[in-house]
Amino acid sequence: MEAARRDRADLIEKARNGDAGAFRECIKLYGSRVNAIAYQMVGNGEDARDISQEVFIRLYRSLERFNSDYSFTSWLYRLTANLSIDFLRKNARHRQRSLDEPGNTVDIKDRSPGPDDNAESSEFYGAINRLAGELSINQRRVFVLRDLQGFPTEEVAGILKCRSSTVRVHLARARRRIKDALIKHYPDLLEVISDEMPES
Repeated sequence: MEAARRDRADLIEKARNGDAGAFRECIKLYGSRVNAIAYQMVGNGEDARDISQEVFIRLYRSLERFNSDYSFTSWLYRLTANLSIDFLRKNARHRQRSLDEPGNTVDIKDRSPGPDDNAESSEFYGAINRLAGELSINQRRVFVLRDLQGFPTEEVAGILKCRSSTVRVHLARARRRIKDALIKHYPDLLEVISDEMPES
């Protein structure tokens, strides 16, 4: 684990120094997570790809100014979340719908199917991802990063440059809103909440 961390740090340093090959490796290394965050924030694959492309364009332009004393991934994922939020604010078609309005479920979670996956779990994540797109922006970004992407609360706070207590407040509200909507629209899926949803 420590060796892998050093390898990544060396790769980022080479990219900072203008190594084009190292920058391409950074895209391969972090591109999937960047795209997943953007996808879960905006709920559309094409828009998420556009956002991801813009993330790496901005990264390329500013990487040489990155302070290596700070976390590269926190910086990168904060940029992704911010560009996704900017997109949501600029595009009226992505404005919130009420959680009281049921809609089609779309599974946009970045998770490969495994031997333990089943139809109920897939339906659950489809419902969760759709409802996440209907939260307030502050609730959505902490819910995507904490519960859908699995970052620890302290890391989410680092990514978003806020206190851990702030993350917990928004997360609690997001979970409550989603749980209330599940109770109303997807009562059969409630049995998997305790198994699938992470703790604070």
